Amino acid sequence: MSKTMYQILIVTGIVTSEHDPKTNRMLKRTLESTGRFQVKITEEFRGATAETLKGYDAVLFNYDGKADVKAPYIPLGDTAVETLCKFVADGGGIIIYHSSAIAQEEEFPDEFVKMIGGAFKFTNGGRKNPKLSFRVDTVKGDPICEDVPDYWYTAQDDLFVNIKWLEGNQVDVLATVYDGEEDYDLNRMQKHLAKDYQNIDFSKLENLNKDHPVIWKNTYGKGRVFVPFIGHGIDTIRRPEFVSIFARGCEWACCGEVTIPYPDIQEEKRFAVWPYYDNISLAKMAELTEGI
Repeated sequence: MSKTMYQILIVTGIVTSEHDPKTNRMLKRTLESTGRFQVKITEEFRGATAETLKGYDAVLFNYDGKADVKAPYIPLGDTAVETLCKFVADGGGIIIYHSSAIAQEEEFPDEFVKMIGGAFKFTNGGRKNPKLSFRVDTVKGDPICEDVPDYWYTAQDDLFVNIKWLEGNQVDVLATVYDGEEDYDLNRMQKHLAKDYQNIDFSKLENLNKDHPVIWKNTYGKGRVFVPFIGHGIDTIRRPEFVSIFARGCEWACCGEVTIPYPDIQEEKRFAVWPYYDNISLAKMAELTEGI
């Protein structure tokens, strides 16, 4: 029997500096606006045990272990990793958010790769597509995507492509983005990225001119794993399509079911403000988000 309220713990602490520091608070606000979640945030999870997660239905993991892209990776430690893996394997849920799913570092836990469903590594064919705003195509057929438009757009986001799926995992892809040769036009990309692609050999780019997964779900033991690999930009987080998929994906991670509807932003509710579900005024939103 479904609960009326689910408990989620956001595990964060060290995230590369190009990510907006208000992201976790926005994700918390998004979830709680549905009336289905109570969310807490912790910035210190090292040494966590089963007691730490007692009473929680899911963990939202937003920790990439690097203060900036060139900084050394700081792992959570074996105790915390084992706690998370056992929590999910025993039937809990986990949401592995955006850069937290990059398995580049040698110390990145192998069990996390299994939870994610595959490994994204820059050293194994993974790459960052240089476009910042891009079309996302919704994969229909899953309740998480019900009533979501066939396609929608991000704003100032990150697109990582060419994840390598592990054999045996039953990953369900919920959204994709096209990675095309035209995206690598040096005249269209940011100057610092153009330096990286100056002498690019397109024949060596794996899976170019194909759709790539950016949101998916997986299972791990008895538990459920939801991975939004996009969600870097706070304006992407404000998109009703992202809000809907994110909230429903988190609900599915908690219980295996989806009951949250797509936000009602039609007719008299067309001026509803983010996060759309609680139908508040612009003035009230300004009050609630002061400091965000």
